Amino acid sequence: MKKKIFSIIILTLVLSLLASCAGGGEVPVTVTAVNPGQTAVTEDSARLAFEGGDSLSPFKVKSDTNIRLMTLIYDPLFTLDSAYNLKGVIAQDCAADLRAINVTLKTGINFSDGSPVTTQDIIYSFNEAKESFAYSSRLANFESIVAANDVNLVVTLKESDPYAANCLTFPIVKKGSNIDRPLGSGRYVLSEESGKYYLTVNPQKTGFSPSITKFELNEIKNAAVINDSLQIGGTCFNFDDLADGAYQRVTAATQDIIMNNFVYLGVNSGKEVLANADLRRAISAAINREEIVTTAYQGHAKAAQSPFNPNWFVLSGAQNTLLLENSSIEELIAESKEGLAAEPLRLLVNSENGYKYEMAKLIKSDLDSVGIPVTIEALAPEDFVTNVRKGDFELYIGEIHLTDNMNLSELFYGGNCSYGVTPAAQELSAERYEQMLEGKCELMDFINVFASELPFIPLCYRAGLAIYMNSIDFGNALCSERDVFLNVEKWKITRDEQTS
Repeated sequence: MKKKIFSIIILTLVLSLLASCAGGGEVPVTVTAVNPGQTAVTEDSARLAFEGGDSLSPFKVKSDTNIRLMTLIYDPLFTLDSAYNLKGVIAQDCAADLRAINVTLKTGINFSDGSPVTTQDIIYSFNEAKESFAYSSRLANFESIVAANDVNLVVTLKESDPYAANCLTFPIVKKGSNIDRPLGSGRYVLSEESGKYYLTVNPQKTGFSPSITKFELNEIKNAAVINDSLQIGGTCFNFDDLADGAYQRVTAATQDIIMNNFVYLGVNSGKEVLANADLRRAISAAINREEIVTTAYQGHAKAAQSPFNPNWFVLSGAQNTLLLENSSIEELIAESKEGLAAEPLRLLVNSENGYKYEMAKLIKSDLDSVGIPVTIEALAPEDFVTNVRKGDFELYIGEIHLTDNMNLSELFYGGNCSYGVTPAAQELSAERYEQMLEGKCELMDFINVFASELPFIPLCYRAGLAIYMNSIDFGNALCSERDVFLNVEKWKITRDEQTS
């Protein structure tokens, strides 16, 4: 958490006064000294960046910058905290079985024009979101939504998914309002004055009393210039997802937000030597994930001991199943020594991503040290993708952004990111994963089976960086990837003003 030095200096002296022998306690006495002629003034307005070439309509928006702004203007049914717990916003709660979710709405929720949010608005928004660029992927497994009555809706799924409710985070708009700027029930209202866009506090939003009541939206060309804009006061905040993997120094207050970006070691089980699950387990055990986090990612990541996000509340208290208990790395690689001696394993990495290239060097060092020789092939992005897709590798460093229901289907055989995974390498894992989705086994049952096969090897989950203007106090509440403005009510901008 950032530290601030204000020109107002507060000196607190606590004097312990002993009471008489009849009893008593300590009485604190506070003395405050203030620099003469200066007063701390709290600002009620600030600036945020938006991409001018993109829409500010929730179902037309495409840029990450503008998609994040939507959470200020439009409320969802639910939002998620940093542990992926559901937090009701328009919805009161939900009850889910394997292929249906029953949602109960809160009463008294209004749009910014004072009209009530109805089930018909929810249905309209759901159908628009399913066809949108920003929200369609998280709703891919959702079949339909119908109203049971004025406050209850039933959402039907295509396939079983016990965690599907985590995807009910799409924006709710008023049916029939302007599609280019539909009405919402969010914390702020979008308006336009003399060609400028502003966000002002929604008067219909109960229980919301922020210090910052107005944001001016400052137009930028693209997200790459937002950090520069922050340095010169063009915006008070930026969320950098660090996707380019470039090392940088940020001279501002920052907060890491663990994203659902799963970084893994892809393994080509079609290669004879890597068809051996014991060797895959040995490779996993040899990798120092904490060093990857601290060195390659400079702390902007969290080590993954399973294929799921380590921040996920469902994993609270779960054991690390990737540790070796009854065998050593030497024992696991014994059967593969002849194949390993013939030729080093080729590890492919994107040469333009500094984080991943540094990670590749760490993995090579770890594996070389236990007798698993590795050679790194750093390829330009397009060549990297080409080689991975055609299976021309032994190992590669991959990354996938999982939807908030933690769906791993794309990584198993037949999925769009299952490069190198053979049916034999995932025979038990894929079966147990389907059983988990169908409610026939517990999540830890799947994780244990997965750890015995390792069709792909978990490494870490990446963080993005919330960056705040130095004069802003952003409170202690943790934000989430789903809503980087989750604690905007706590933001406070203070400046010193000369009074004499």
